[in-house]
Amino acid sequence: MKDCRLPPKVIFKGVRRPRGLVVPGSLHVSVHKKGWMDEAGVKEWICQCLPQTPRNEQSLLVWDSFRAHLTDEVKADLKRQKIDVAVIPGGLTPVLQPLDKCLNKPLKDNVRRKHLAWMISGPLDYTPVGKKKVPSRNLVLRWVHEAWQEIPVKMVAKSFKTCGISNSLDGTEDDDLFTDEAQEINDDEEDNEFETESEGESDGE
Repeated sequence: MKDCRLPPKVIFKGVRRPRGLVVPGSLHVSVHKKGWMDEAGVKEWICQCLPQTPRNEQSLLVWDSFRAHLTDEVKADLKRQKIDVAVIPGGLTPVLQPLDKCLNKPLKDNVRRKHLAWMISGPLDYTPVGKKKVPSRNLVLRWVHEAWQEIPVKMVAKSFKTCGISNSLDGTEDDDLFTDEAQEINDDEEDNEFETESEGESDGE
């Protein structure tokens, strides 16, 4: 099966891109002063990550009702790229959004395994007072890249069918709607074992 997955986007907290950042080829990276996605970030994502179809045909984007998804400028950018939009009503993303229903949990689990392996085997750096430093941004980017590569292409394709998005109209794939897929779970609370980076470090200074 051809790999048509979109590249992940990573948002770091800061005001400027950190120096010395090594970005794996399949990732896109940006910074935000609060580490959030906003309208500017959505517009950047559309430009960076959403390819046009091979024959410049109309395509469909299914996403939730996050406010930045619904602005006039975002709608205009999508229209220019011939992308129709289906907005999932609030409360229904665990049922109708492939990421929430099928993909977020295995992706996060993959990243957690890499983080745990790093905590066990290192190498770890320490602050002058002896606290463990958080993993470097380059290491986090490598984990995200590897974690996404470990998600099977067939799983991504199947996730759209379990949400009723890409099923055949003749009814032959209706059973896929009832496939028992793992639901996304909330992130486990992390303890305060690691020293957080200073504001200056977060800003790439």
